[in-house]
Amino acid sequence: MRSRTLTLTFFLSVFAILLIAPVSMAANLTVTTDKASYAPGETISVSGTAVSSTDVTVQLLNPNNQLVAIDYVTSAVDGTWSMTFATPAGMPTGQWILGTYTVKAFMGVTTVSTTVTIQQVVVVTGTVVDAAGAAVSGATVTVGTASVATSATGAFTVSLATPGDYTLRVSKANYYSYTATVTAAIGTTNVGTITLASLEDKIADLQSQINTLNTQITSMNTTIASLQTSLNSLTTTVTQLQAITTTVTTLQTTASSLQTSVTALQTSVTALQATVAQLPAFYALAFVGIIIAVIAVILVYRKIAK
Repeated sequence: MRSRTLTLTFFLSVFAILLIAPVSMAANLTVTTDKASYAPGETISVSGTAVSSTDVTVQLLNPNNQLVAIDYVTSAVDGTWSMTFATPAGMPTGQWILGTYTVKAFMGVTTVSTTVTIQQVVVVTGTVVDAAGAAVSGATVTVGTASVATSATGAFTVSLATPGDYTLRVSKANYYSYTATVTAAIGTTNVGTITLASLEDKIADLQSQINTLNTQITSMNTTIASLQTSLNSLTTTVTQLQAITTTVTTLQTTASSLQTSVTALQTSVTALQATVAQLPAFYALAFVGIIIAVIAVILVYRKIAK
């Protein structure tokens, strides 16, 4: 009787172990992906936990439940495991189509799964640096209504729902904001390197500009002083020219007066010349008159004498 009881107990223990083992293994097996949605050409990173040093097989099934990729890995001593699946850049191609995929992990008879979506997405990427070219981490990058923070390397990736023209704005405390328009197409649009100017850099730049302006002002003051000296010299020259002009005017007046005097003198000389020209005739008449007077006296005398 005791032997039968031990045998029954043994079989019940084995049966319990067989029932509990799958449950224990199922509790140890997990699967997850690094994100829920992927674009064609991106790599799907799959990871999870399992029983220590156990083979884990992972299948990737398309929306039609067709197998498109499969791989296996042995879990580490701590039970962790990971693998990746590359997706084709051009989709649809073959059995790779857009839609929801199932990621199924197997450990023995135990299975767990999760889903991911492969769809055409619009992604804007870039890098933010300062004036010295150093990465600016923690800057807020906003494209449309979607926002992310830059990484330690200054890189950012913004996912958008649809392609189109968006306003891109980058901001961070103690930096001037950057704003631009970006045309996002299906796939990845890289806007390149964006440089944020810090307030300190701007202040230093303004100080440099002020110093330059001060130097230019000093140079201008020197030039103005030189021009003022030249102007004073010109003023003296103008004054001298005005005095010369006055003298010339006086000389012109004197010359005009002399010209009048000369003209009057010429008139007098002409009259004198006319008078001188008449003198011989005058003397002849006077002589004739004297003769006539003498004759008259003689005649009178003779008449008296008789």
